[in-house]
Amino acid sequence: MITINEITIVRDGREIIYDYSEQIPAGSITAIVGPNGSGKSTLLAAIAGDIAPVKGTITIDDLHPILTSPAQLAQIRAVAIQNQSYTLGFSVQQIIEMAGLAQDVMQALELTSLADRQVTTLSGGEAQRIEIARALIRDTPIYLLDEPLSAQDVQSKARIIELLRELRDQGRTILVIAHIDKSSLSWCDQIIDTLAQ
Repeated sequence: MITINEITIVRDGREIIYDYSEQIPAGSITAIVGPNGSGKSTLLAAIAGDIAPVKGTITIDDLHPILTSPAQLAQIRAVAIQNQSYTLGFSVQQIIEMAGLAQDVMQALELTSLADRQVTTLSGGEAQRIEIARALIRDTPIYLLDEPLSAQDVQSKARIIELLRELRDQGRTILVIAHIDKSSLSWCDQIIDTLAQ
């Protein structure tokens, strides 16, 4: 269970999230939706332990992410950021192996055909699938994914959604930022659309 209790987050002198509370059940897929600038990515970063609220608390079970060591955080949550860019000419296979090789995840995301390609030559959607694979390979109980569907075609979206549902059915907790209409999120167990209110 992820519990968000009356948090306020300020970035660059601007209040992004104010006095916000929410609960994210374990073993569920939760989508955060809302307009640009409503604080979706900020909330994800705070849950990940990368940003500290100026007020309130976030707990993952009994842990406070911001007070937890990076090594311990790495064991409980994996994060896939949006717009990952690669500057070094590693192959897709090498990047995946750095995270811990998992052939089934590569196959599920249709990355095996890209294994020998340099990551600097990938399209936005292909690079995004690499970032998702790097997170899912980590085998953590919680996955935090920033707009994992944004650069994907219809078939890739379907594969990602199916993989996330399988992980949810295994008891994983999945939090996704989704910049799509709520009517397209029937595969989620919970939709958070209250950040902008």
